Amino acid sequence: MTANDAPRDPTEEEAIQLFKDVEQKFPAKTLGDDKWYILTLAAIVGGGYPQFAPTLYTHLISHPSHQTPAQRQALMRRLRECLVKLVSIVGVCKPLEAIFDIDAITAPEDKDYTFSREGWQCDEANRQRGFAWQDKLYKHDQGKIDDVLASQRDFDWLSKNITYGLYLSDHSILNEVETELTVLSGIMIQNLPRETGWHLRGTRRIGVSSEDVETVQQCIEMVARFCGLRLHRVPRVKDIEHEV
Repeated sequence: MTANDAPRDPTEEEAIQLFKDVEQKFPAKTLGDDKWYILTLAAIVGGGYPQFAPTLYTHLISHPSHQTPAQRQALMRRLRECLVKLVSIVGVCKPLEAIFDIDAITAPEDKDYTFSREGWQCDEANRQRGFAWQDKLYKHDQGKIDDVLASQRDFDWLSKNITYGLYLSDHSILNEVETELTVLSGIMIQNLPRETGWHLRGTRRIGVSSEDVETVQQCIEMVARFCGLRLHRVPRVKDIEHEV
């Protein structure tokens, strides 16, 4: 493949239009108007375009609700927490690339130096927090997953202590719905059918309506088209509704 044959990357102007389109499409009336960008960040980074994370940040800080350093620091905590959680879904490199790019354009007075997981311990309390969140999402289906992982104990340990204990059961910055938006977006953008089904179901189980979950999926599909990705393997909420 020559340079001329390489696929064209989206432009910054196209990214900004995507952000506007997703914000307009997102079910803000029921889920809140401060969540669309969590979905967008998770999907766009997971979809292979972390370089547009600072474009999203710049777009957000132009909004009247993010005009003071304190407001922008609070926004940074939310964006950073989305990227931290995303590490457990897509690996560390893409979120790390995004955070370096965002930091490069962050004004000194807007930088946030808090450390959300300072003092974290991989102990029984951590495991129980992870289990409680898993139980809420998976319910009676958790047993079938545990049966498989009984002979894959490294992944059992990783899932319970790290993925859920360390990352996903911490709702101090992003709440339950925002956490699931991060996870569902990060998984679905990879075109993974099994885990997408789990988290379509999990999003329903924490109280998001089937109509809103369908709209969320349509928003993720908008990001996928921007990234040049096909999501042809994943189920829809109607396909898993009988499991809820």
